[in-house]
Amino acid sequence: MTVFIGVSGRSLILTAVLGLGLPLAGFVSPAVADEHRVTGEAPGAFVVEDDRVDPNTYEGYIAYTRVCMACHGPDGLGSSFAPSLIRAAERRGWADFAGTIAAGREVQPGQVMPSFADDPYVLANMENIFSYMRARGEGGLGRGRPKIIESMQEETEAPQEGAESDEAVHDEKADG
Repeated sequence: MTVFIGVSGRSLILTAVLGLGLPLAGFVSPAVADEHRVTGEAPGAFVVEDDRVDPNTYEGYIAYTRVCMACHGPDGLGSSFAPSLIRAAERRGWADFAGTIAAGREVQPGQVMPSFADDPYVLANMENIFSYMRARGEGGLGRGRPKIIESMQEETEAPQEGAESDEAVHDEKADG
């Protein structure tokens, strides 16, 4: 168990972001191309084509609906007691977005965003949720469950060249 003594809230957020291996420079906004694309290695990259998205942005939608939608409303638009995450992703950038998820935030007295630092599912999907929010705000992604761009889905599911399937490896061990 790690105990932080004499650590300010900002230092704690910075420590959480560092501990997760997240980039500190914040989100560097690349140019948006013709078909609503923000590409690159930085968090928040997305592709939207005809209301279809890349696999990571789709996973962001799934994580959002499982964990965030109850408070932040359908599709990240906000509710009577939680702000729009679409606007938060646009205005605050990656470092602040990730820090808020990891450390939580008191918006007003009695109105608190909880910390998700102990939730591995949320931490593993922070970049995907950020991509989904950016796609909704900047990429023209409409409301509702998006579909995955088939060509991108096939790329992520295709076995690596020269890799053996688990079945083949298991069969060889059983025979040998």
